[in-house]
Amino acid sequence: MKLHKLLHSLPPYNFPGQEEQDYDSAGYVVVPVPFDSTACYGGNARNGPLAVMQASRQLSFYDWESKSAPIEKGIFCTRELEPVRGDARLTVERVRQACEEIVDDNKKPVLLGGEHLISLGGVQACKPDSVLVLDAHADAWNELEGSKWSHACVSRRMHEEGACVSVAGVRSISEEELDYSKKKGFNVFYANKSTVGDVVKSLKGRVYISVDVDVLDPSVMPSTGTPEPGGLSWEQVCSLLEAIGQKRKVVGFDLVELAPIPFLEAPNYLAAKLLYKMVGWF
Repeated sequence: MKLHKLLHSLPPYNFPGQEEQDYDSAGYVVVPVPFDSTACYGGNARNGPLAVMQASRQLSFYDWESKSAPIEKGIFCTRELEPVRGDARLTVERVRQACEEIVDDNKKPVLLGGEHLISLGGVQACKPDSVLVLDAHADAWNELEGSKWSHACVSRRMHEEGACVSVAGVRSISEEELDYSKKKGFNVFYANKSTVGDVVKSLKGRVYISVDVDVLDPSVMPSTGTPEPGGLSWEQVCSLLEAIGQKRKVVGFDLVELAPIPFLEAPNYLAAKLLYKMVGWF
């Protein structure tokens, strides 16, 4: 018997564990970016992409809620994008270039982080009219720890690209960020104080969606570098994203800030399932 017959039969390390994948027929291209050099509290988000891909091998391709199989839309997963550990700005540039190639091929880029700063490259490539960020934090600092290229500044950098930015699920915001939101038309929706309709109404035209997993309550998503109590539930996040998929045109999206905890697989699987359902909704 051949050696590979003796080993486990799980699919390879791509998303969502496909035996075969074809770029030409794919509508969605997943780009793993193992980068977390600007993390200001807990680290390890660089291992998020691998954890999601490993967990995704356990997914059922059929989604019982939508009564469909999102994989039939065509998903291609690239190799990990090599970041520049000591240069966050150059890493964003590499992400932008990779996503621009995907957009030029009439496919939707799907970034898998890694820390939140990588989302800026996706926004620069997709050039959306609106950006929705699901996040426990406003991430609208002008700079943090002496740098404008921090994951704590990503929403502000995206807003400066000319997109209308809305951040939903917020439970932590500084006076500086609050002042910026009031003066610059930056939309902030606080956790459990905003409706799905409020958020959807703030989004115009072509939309890019960025999901920081810390938008979820730490009781269901402990595996993140900057947890905040009082977060959204799985059902709340799914309801919001599904509604956006029904009412707005989504041109690209990402899932970031998963920081895997050894031997705790449930959060990794949650992230994999959410990303897979996003393909179906968008």
